[in-house]
Amino acid sequence: MSNHLYIGSSEVDVTPDKSVILGGATISGKIRVDAIKDPLYAKTLIIRSNQRQLCIISLDLLMITKRYVELIRDEAERRWGFERDAIMIHATQNHKSPSLGHFKISDTYKGIPADLDWVRGGDEGFHAYAFKQIIDSIETAYHSMIPVEMGAASGIEGRVAFNRRMIMRDGSASMPSKSGPPQPHSRYLEGPIDPELGVVCFRELQQIAASGAEQGSDRDQDLKQDSQPSSQQIRALLLSYTCHPVHEITKFFISADWPGALSDQMKERLGGPCTPLVLNGACGNINPWDPYAEKPNDDAQYTGNILADTACKVIEGITFSDEAVLDWKIKRIQIPLRHMDETEVANAKQYLADNPIPKWLDEVVLDDKWVYASGLVDLYEQYERQPLYDYEVQVLRIGDAAFVGLPGEPFAETGMEIKLASPAYPTYIVHNTQFAGYIPTKEAFPHGGYETTTSNWSKFVPEAADMIAAASLELLRELF
Repeated sequence: MSNHLYIGSSEVDVTPDKSVILGGATISGKIRVDAIKDPLYAKTLIIRSNQRQLCIISLDLLMITKRYVELIRDEAERRWGFERDAIMIHATQNHKSPSLGHFKISDTYKGIPADLDWVRGGDEGFHAYAFKQIIDSIETAYHSMIPVEMGAASGIEGRVAFNRRMIMRDGSASMPSKSGPPQPHSRYLEGPIDPELGVVCFRELQQIAASGAEQGSDRDQDLKQDSQPSSQQIRALLLSYTCHPVHEITKFFISADWPGALSDQMKERLGGPCTPLVLNGACGNINPWDPYAEKPNDDAQYTGNILADTACKVIEGITFSDEAVLDWKIKRIQIPLRHMDETEVANAKQYLADNPIPKWLDEVVLDDKWVYASGLVDLYEQYERQPLYDYEVQVLRIGDAAFVGLPGEPFAETGMEIKLASPAYPTYIVHNTQFAGYIPTKEAFPHGGYETTTSNWSKFVPEAADMIAAASLELLRELF
């Protein structure tokens, strides 16, 4: 039976207006936008072969919570017949954008006054709009199917990403400054980067048979039309790289950061109706700033240009085929939440009792101690209700290429452990498929640091990374 490939792709604008609150700029600030530097998009790629279809959605957003992942899957299953496990949704973790859903403090925590709901990390005024635009993106992609051939290859780009866990003379971990100069008491970087730049191309074919095949409701007919190469037009790209999108983090403007700059560069260089989807890897400990530079680069456009240069070189050597196996699977594992210090929790409760309403430190920033105490009590209540977290590992197979979807922010070491032991090449990691917080390696915990501090954004036991890698490899072996 034929495995000829068809794709539909789209990009739909999800840019908010300037009244939106940015959840990734500070822990406790009601930060609004000064300007819109470049637009944000929901980008969808639907891939179909042999009456099977999968869907990848990349969002130029900070986070997406489990609630919205499930709502999007509900709608895609109901309207277009997708299997839920075949839908991968990824937020690039772009810090110059809002989130889709609350992530700093959960919706179940009752201690946040209604007028301070933004402290939870989301902006309710944005959520409904973004959800509608994402569904529109799926619909547009679904009704634009064309025959393609596919190729995949990787390059190496190590000039624009850096491990951000600098070990100091006293053994503690510190995050290097984005503006330099190097910290004089630094001694070494705790871990590596992942320099792989993955490029999966979908190149258009000319369909000889009736032009209406494979549109809309015709998806179930057998896909056996003869095809032949028509032009070298690349219609969609999956671009995999690993780095936090945090350029100019102290400036409050909307931008798609380096994933947006890379995407724009690829569209400009390739020409035509190309839809590039950027998939950010296991970047929990990776930043775009050189920790030993006197003045690190902080320009998303520069990073995008460098990555585009490398991606274009990779494309020159790609071999294409118009057939590919599509498959997918999800495995859910139970990860224990980290045991919390009872004294610390008691102190947080007492602080909140003494300060039921937080003080404003200035016109936009709340008392961060109050916000952190609220988050700690929220996490403690979650632990008391259910000490095991239902963590979703997702693997998509597209021909010989594997995409491993991991909620949260695993460290680069975990991503590379999976890649090195995977039976599939290439294997790419897609982090932040729903919010789950930082997932450090167990070796990182003795050094401390921001990513290991117990909070809603760092809540799993130190063994979590090993559990996730093992589950990922189990799924990969099943699909390949």
